[in-house]
Amino acid sequence: MTTRLPLVAAQPGIWMAERLSTLPGAWSVAHYVELRGALDPTLLGKAIVAGLQQADTLSLRFEEEEGEVWQWVAADRTFGEPSIIDLRTAPDPHRAATERMQADLAQDLRVDGGNPLVCHQLLRVGDDRWYWYQRYHHLLVDGFSFPAITRQIAAIYRAWQRGEATPESPFTPFAEVVDE
Repeated sequence: MTTRLPLVAAQPGIWMAERLSTLPGAWSVAHYVELRGALDPTLLGKAIVAGLQQADTLSLRFEEEEGEVWQWVAADRTFGEPSIIDLRTAPDPHRAATERMQADLAQDLRVDGGNPLVCHQLLRVGDDRWYWYQRYHHLLVDGFSFPAITRQIAAIYRAWQRGEATPESPFTPFAEVVDE
């Protein structure tokens, strides 16, 4: 384990609310982005992994010890490429995709529930139409960082499509955020 850090800002409230909640997925945040046009899902999958690795908050681990909650960045954390699921043959591809997302959110997504705290899926719902589903535990992201991660992954994908280098990470290391 690397340096243990305290919970900061809204995290203590989220931690306590999750402990008190009977809803196993209440503290996960998710959205999907509709993508239209030509898409290289393999390249986007690799861009997703690269973008996730740039945001060290997505590698946070948590532990409660003697009533105190600590977190640390698991520097050895790696992310697998997202599932790529073709739903074009479903009677209603949109419905099949949203049901898949709802099923993901219905799992036990508590921080200690055993399921990943980060999930991405690429759902093909038409020949040139995809849903990019993203879900994070709210201890890892806030209302600012969630769309920022999406934008950075999109920037990586666009750069790679043009044969350019991976854009630099715009994210401040989490330990520096805690120090502020």
